[in-house]
Amino acid sequence: MKRILYVTTVSLTLNTFLIPHIRHLINHGFQVDIASNIDVPLDKTFEKMEIIHYKINFSRNPLHPKNIEAYREIKRLQEENNYDIVHVHTPVASFVTRMALRSKSVKMIYTAHGFHFYDGAPLINWALYYPLEKLAARWTDTLVTINDEDMMRGKKFNLRNNGQVYKMPGVGIKEESYEIENFNRNRYRKSLGLKKDDFAILVLAELNKNKNHMQIIKAIDELKEKCPRIKLICAGKGPKEKELKRVVKYMKLEKNVKFIGFRRDITQLLYCSDCVGLFSHREGLGKCLLEGMIAGKPIIATNTRGPKELIEDGANGFLVEVDDYKHLAEYLEKIYGDQEMQNRFGEKSKEKVKEFYLDKVLQEVINFY
Repeated sequence: MKRILYVTTVSLTLNTFLIPHIRHLINHGFQVDIASNIDVPLDKTFEKMEIIHYKINFSRNPLHPKNIEAYREIKRLQEENNYDIVHVHTPVASFVTRMALRSKSVKMIYTAHGFHFYDGAPLINWALYYPLEKLAARWTDTLVTINDEDMMRGKKFNLRNNGQVYKMPGVGIKEESYEIENFNRNRYRKSLGLKKDDFAILVLAELNKNKNHMQIIKAIDELKEKCPRIKLICAGKGPKEKELKRVVKYMKLEKNVKFIGFRRDITQLLYCSDCVGLFSHREGLGKCLLEGMIAGKPIIATNTRGPKELIEDGANGFLVEVDDYKHLAEYLEKIYGDQEMQNRFGEKSKEKVKEFYLDKVLQEVINFY
């Protein structure tokens, strides 16, 4: 039985993206342990699967001295458990782990959920992250990417032992996880302060700088007079929450913009919305867009790596340049006033999302293992 260690910087990544992958590997006869720092409590699924978790003191800040301690902890963990394969995720944990185990005879798989350097990225991202990823590629046997841009860039790296670069269709999305029966849409909308005929745009994203909520807030400000029924629902928490709420109050948009905090009722939120958006500066793929597609919604997002894989512009939604809130307002106005377009885009979304179903992703996981 081969032993695998999954490593991420924080536990949220394990909870949100990797449970189905780990379960699939266990079902195929692998033994899997996990390692991360703890930012949120581990999902109880790991306990049910009797998976051992090791707390490693990673910091998201690549320059934080805590990562030196994490380096030592990872080396010690490998010496004690002698894993056959170490599968790393997220930039900091991935670099620290690969550096710590560079001289060990362990197979190293790295899934890049979106390189921090990309077309149009700030120069500081290229100066800091690109050299580190290029260096760490020498200690990597398999590189897994989730979009075309990252795959093409990864193929220019020199992986260990002529290692391979793969593209996988994201982390996978499970259709049946978003099925809902006897859903009273109007009642649920009322619980959110929405009226029956409101046009609700749902943004499922942490309130941080990268997710760029200001772009959609400015677009709502442009539309509040001509499209009075337009409402923005922001589900999530984060460091920008207080600032964004101050801006909304200053713009007098309290009736149009609602912050509802961290939510677990994602399926209900999807089905009571009319459109799903994501306006990041950087996005590896965009799970919330996939969720919107599975619910049959028009989607609208910034013209970045991940969304470009999901949106056929003018077919199931629209792509808009980062920070271009005026064109965003124009696209939203088009969707807002055209029920036929909403239906057409939604049907196309449901068709296209099949490319990203979980069963296809899990088969790819087994293939590269």
